[in-house]
Amino acid sequence: MLSKTSTPSGQLAANRPTATSVMLTPKQAARHLNLSVSWLAKRRLAGDGPPYGKFGGAVRYSEASLQQWMKGQQRTSTSG
Repeated sequence: MLSKTSTPSGQLAANRPTATSVMLTPKQAARHLNLSVSWLAKRRLAGDGPPYGKFGGAVRYSEASLQQWMKGQQRTSTSG
C-alpha cells in the first residue's frame, strides 16, 4: 500500500511504501518478478535493480516497491 505522507520540509512524499507493505525475501521477490535470485543479486550490486532494504544482514524487497519498479520498466518499443 502506498501513501502520501509529509516530509520534514512539509512536502508530500507520494508513492512511499507504508509500514503495512509486505516485505519479501530475495527468493520470494525473484518468484514474484519471474526472475532468478542471482539476477536480483547482480542488479543490487550494479545499483539498477528494484529498490531493497537491508535489515541486519537480511535483504528485503517491499512488494509495493516491486510493483512500482515493474511499472517503470515497461516499454512500448524495442529501440532505446
